[in-house]
Amino acid sequence: MKKRLAILLSFAMVLTFAFAACGGGGGGDVSDSKYVGTWVADSMSFAGETGDFDNAITLVLNNDGTGTFSGVDEEGNPEVSDFTWSLTSDGFKTAGDVKLKFKEDGDAIVAKILGAEMRFVRADENGESEGESGSASVDGAAYGYGGDDPVEAACYKYMVETVGKSFDAAEYSIPTVNIVHEDFTPEDEVLVYGDFWVENYNADGDTLKCVSGGNFPGCMHVSKADNTVTAFDQVANGGEFESSAKEIFGDKYEDFMKVYGDSDAREENRKITVSDYVNLNGLEFKSYQDEGWDPVELYPAAE
Repeated sequence: MKKRLAILLSFAMVLTFAFAACGGGGGGDVSDSKYVGTWVADSMSFAGETGDFDNAITLVLNNDGTGTFSGVDEEGNPEVSDFTWSLTSDGFKTAGDVKLKFKEDGDAIVAKILGAEMRFVRADENGESEGESGSASVDGAAYGYGGDDPVEAACYKYMVETVGKSFDAAEYSIPTVNIVHEDFTPEDEVLVYGDFWVENYNADGDTLKCVSGGNFPGCMHVSKADNTVTAFDQVANGGEFESSAKEIFGDKYEDFMKVYGDSDAREENRKITVSDYVNLNGLEFKSYQDEGWDPVELYPAAE
C-alpha cells in the first residue's frame, strides 16, 4: 500500500511542472464566484489506484481572476506558479499552455491531469483541508484498510459487514479490494468499480487459516453524504459473466479484465491487506494459509 501511494505522490510532483506552464490573459469577472478561496489536494486517482495527500499541493483562486498553484519539485523544494481562471458551465478552467478544467464533486473540485484525477477540497483558516476527519466514520483498521480515504474504507467495510456475512461464521473476516476505477461525477455518489474479495479465517497458532471466501466483481455506489455503500451491482456468474461485466463496467471493461486476470497482483494486495489488518490491530499472527497451499508470510509492522 505504501509503495503505490509513493508512486502516486511522485507522479503528482511531475504534474506540478506541467501546471507551471499555465499563464495568459485575464480570467474575467469572478468576484462573486463560490470557487474563490484556497483549495488543497487531498487525493488523486490514477490507473485504478488512489493516493492521499497531506495538504502538499495548494490552489488559490483570487476574485480578480488570478490564482497561484503551490507544490514542490522533484527535490522537495517549494514551487509556486501563477495562472488565470474563468468560469465554465459546471466549474472553472485555467488559461495557458496547459488547459485544465475543474468540475464540482459535491463540496470538492476535481481535474483530469495527464490521465490522473486530482481532487481538491476547500481549506480552513489554518490551510488544512476541511472535513479531512470524515474518514473517521469508518474504522479502517477493523477491515484491514491502512489508508484514510472514506470512500475506499466504505468498500472494505461493506465486504465484511454485508458480503462476508453470507458465509459461515469465522473468527476474522478480511477483504481484498482491487479498485479498477472511481467515478466522482454523479452528484450524490461515487461509483467504485472493482474486483472485490472477502476471505474468512480462523486462528491456528500464529497462522490465519482461510475457511471460506469468495470473489464479487462489480460496482459499489458510495454515498457522498455519509460514505456508506448504498448499492452493489455485481457481475453475474457462469455464462452471463462476460455480458454482465460489459454492462456494468462499460468502457472500463478491458481495464477490469486486466485486474481480474492478474492473480499475482491480487495475491500481493491480499498479503498487504491481511498484514495491515494484523499490524493495525496489534495481533500476533505471522502468516495466512489457504487449504492445500503453503503459508504466506505476512509483512511486519512498519517501524
